Amino acid sequence: MFKPLTLHQITTAVSGRIINEWVISDTIRFSGVSTDTRSIEMDNIFIPIKGERFDGHHYIDKAYKMGAAICFTESEDWIPKNCCGILVRDSKQALIDFASYYRGLFNIPMIAITGSVGKTTCKEMIASVLASKLKVHKTEGNLNNDIGLPLTIFGLNDDHEVAVIEMGMNHYGELHVLSHIAKPDIAVITNIGISHIENFGSKDGILKAKSEILDYLNKDGIVVLNGDDAYLQKLKGTLNFAVKTFGFHERNTYSVKSYESLGWNGMQATLSGESHDLDITSKELGKHMLLNILPAVVIGYYLQLDDKSIRHGIAQFQNAKMRMHRLKLGLGITVFNDSYNASVDSMKSSLDTVSELKTEGRKVAILGDMFEMGQFAKEAHEEVGKLAAHSAIDNLICVGEYSKWIYDSAKKNGFNEAGIAYYEDRGRLEKQIHNLIHEKDTVIVKASRGMYLEKLVDRMLYIFGNSVR
Repeated sequence: MFKPLTLHQITTAVSGRIINEWVISDTIRFSGVSTDTRSIEMDNIFIPIKGERFDGHHYIDKAYKMGAAICFTESEDWIPKNCCGILVRDSKQALIDFASYYRGLFNIPMIAITGSVGKTTCKEMIASVLASKLKVHKTEGNLNNDIGLPLTIFGLNDDHEVAVIEMGMNHYGELHVLSHIAKPDIAVITNIGISHIENFGSKDGILKAKSEILDYLNKDGIVVLNGDDAYLQKLKGTLNFAVKTFGFHERNTYSVKSYESLGWNGMQATLSGESHDLDITSKELGKHMLLNILPAVVIGYYLQLDDKSIRHGIAQFQNAKMRMHRLKLGLGITVFNDSYNASVDSMKSSLDTVSELKTEGRKVAILGDMFEMGQFAKEAHEEVGKLAAHSAIDNLICVGEYSKWIYDSAKKNGFNEAGIAYYEDRGRLEKQIHNLIHEKDTVIVKASRGMYLEKLVDRMLYIFGNSVR
């Protein structure tokens, strides 16, 4: 339940001015915050946001009709004479200021996660481990930017004992703002890759931008870093916080002592920690998943969870949608829908995961474009083609304008020409997919979000059916 706030508390938090105060009752209990009238609830606070294609102020009247108690506004003219509002200079800044104020009402550990690859999976794993003992609030869906993160913060209530917040960015300054809102006690950086590199020019630029997550970190907080990442290693000795590292190398605070793939049943591993080893089992596939498990173990111990609870949280983990989501289709076909996003590193992890499986049929990779690579696009796609050629994938299907570079590179590096195909767009591939996928195939589908390859997965479900209801 939304924390009780008075109209004057809200107005002061956003440096605003009340419009038509006489309309509203002193005893009203606001139910939450909304920026979208499609999901508004009775007694919500509606904050209109100006976007490139729309202005939320045009929906203020509708918000009141849908049950909003008050609306923020940049102009008094938008507020009907029989409604109460709060006049602010900038509605988006008011959203940020209000979220920062609301976060300050809660004295619970705030865990913030960022990184080029795997931050959502890492967030979900940390939340799963902590949920074995604590009441967890976490980022849902893709609410990880300067609008989504405030809405996540407004979901906090007095029942929550810990919050796990994902922070995304594609420009300098964004994580600075998000860190200001969340004021984390624990900050996790999963890695430094080349996602969004067109906006930063280099991986050093990405490191600088990712490091903004530390700008408002609690001075007594901790930083949890992937110690195997060459760029994150550059932070060693530069931070005025306690630092714990994780990775496969034994130099890390927490590392992988041993690992065994259980094939389709997941994995088991022994993790080495600061005081003792921990044996874990996970139903998730792929050695790379240990880089999501390790920070969850670090934080679990830091928040004084016992071994049993940590093991349970790892075993109960369920990944978010479109992230290596396993589907069983008819004819014994298995599809891994990993279509939420893509980078060179995550492409490699997906290819490695499928490669190490023992399958009855072929191993098929359907790979699409990776976006926001800028001048590095050709090099990045060619690297994926090389990785595919050196993997245990039997058939490679490339789709999208940039993926022609994957196709050409795979052939150049020795991929069997009889097992490789290229399609300019998803629509053409969808028309042929029934001829390309065979009985008992194992298929990985991966591309950047803007390729919408989940629609291809839907097409396969329509053609072959779902054997699991």
